Amino acid sequence: MKRSLLLLALAGTLSLTACGSGDKQDTPRPRNGEFTVGSYEDNDTAAAESADTENSDATATDYKQSEPKLIDTKMLVYSCDMSIDVLDFDKSLDRIHELISSYNGFIESEVYSDGGSSSQWVYSDDEKWKSLSAVIRVPSASYDSFCSDIEEVGDLRRKNASVENLSTEYSDLKTTLAIYEAKEQRYLDLLESVKNESDAIQYENELTDIQIQIATLKTRMNTIENDVAYSYINLSVNEVRKYTDKPVVKKTDTFGQRLKNTASETWSSFLEFLEKLLFVVIRVLPYLLLFGIIAFIIVKLAKLISKLAEKYRAKHPKPVRPAPVYMQAPPMYPAPQQMPVQNRAPVQGPPPPPKEKAAPNVDKADKKDDKDA
Repeated sequence: MKRSLLLLALAGTLSLTACGSGDKQDTPRPRNGEFTVGSYEDNDTAAAESADTENSDATATDYKQSEPKLIDTKMLVYSCDMSIDVLDFDKSLDRIHELISSYNGFIESEVYSDGGSSSQWVYSDDEKWKSLSAVIRVPSASYDSFCSDIEEVGDLRRKNASVENLSTEYSDLKTTLAIYEAKEQRYLDLLESVKNESDAIQYENELTDIQIQIATLKTRMNTIENDVAYSYINLSVNEVRKYTDKPVVKKTDTFGQRLKNTASETWSSFLEFLEKLLFVVIRVLPYLLLFGIIAFIIVKLAKLISKLAEKYRAKHPKPVRPAPVYMQAPPMYPAPQQMPVQNRAPVQGPPPPPKEKAAPNVDKADKKDDKDA
């Protein structure tokens, strides 16, 4: 009782002080269950607050003993990867489309392949293996039922299911959006009351950035809402055939039968080779004709140019220039080598005077001339 009277007196004093000063104080917002005693503008409010403080200890004790907050599961995104094998691909595909329509779902994307080669040759149906990959969206309320029905379409080979909780992200986005919208409203109010043009331009730029952020937040929130509303099923459908053992080749064939089979297979292979060769020639023939025409034109032009060049050379022969005459250098003889002193012959004196020759016999010479005549 004394505590209540003390609190009432304190509240009255604070109220009189606030009225005398003419100032107003903001009331703090309670957070996380905590109670805060502060200044109030109204005495009745202070009195009510003081009356409630008697049970504050019990309230704090109850708050401490409260259970932890449970995880929010409002924004769950379900997804599943499934792979099934089917014997009758077309019939199974029709069944899948019926299930999608019955569950009010839709195909977001799909890739179909007939299993044929990318070449230009035609293959029979026995050589093709059809397949389908699709992303299916169904309402989350029908997610489990749809997956169960899909499993019955064929032989389930693989399944991987997962759940993503986006509640926290969505809550943060929602709070951030509220903050940006309040900020947007403040800038709109400022823009209406502003008179300076430079300030108006600045407010418009800030307002544009805020509106862009708001649009981004709303886009992400819409994406989360759509993902929560419609679950993902990544489905792969593959065509298969029943396995049959190949017949065992009997070894009772005679030599003549094996020879006949070998000759028949060889002849068939040879005919197939000729057929493919014929097709290749037919495909290449237009290109060969084109290259042949181009080569023929090039050869003709080369011959024509050669003939014209010969005629031109015949009409305009080149003048023959005389060969330049070069003077021959005198022969070079080796220089005489001086013999060493040891190998020299002894020096002789002057040679003796030559002997006088006898006068020729005139008679003998005349006789000789007569004989010759």
